[in-house]
Amino acid sequence: MIFKRFRPAADGIEPRDVGEDFRSSRRLEKYRLGKTALYIPAGFGWEYLPLSDISSIRKITRVIQSENGVCPFAMEVPGVRLYYHGKDMVLETEKEKSAAAVMAAFEAVRREEV
Repeated sequence: MIFKRFRPAADGIEPRDVGEDFRSSRRLEKYRLGKTALYIPAGFGWEYLPLSDISSIRKITRVIQSENGVCPFAMEVPGVRLYYHGKDMVLETEKEKSAAAVMAAFEAVRREEV
């Protein structure tokens, strides 16, 4: 099959069966957050990033700018920067509540590991 429904988000992540976790996950804007993984849309499928593989996470504020048209504007929007396997990724969120939910899930996984 050319298209796989679930793929690991990075090369160092071993493939696993995440179908049940995905079905019980909740939607956070365009992402899905399960008990064990974060799901990122990728074409016809989803990439998953296990929460235990995230080495650090922090909230960021991004600036969206538009210089086109009659009225140019700049707007600050929240986001989350993830670090995993020597890489980083920015989750673009529109709501502060979504960014806080990702942070809370990461902290819950960290408390379970200790």
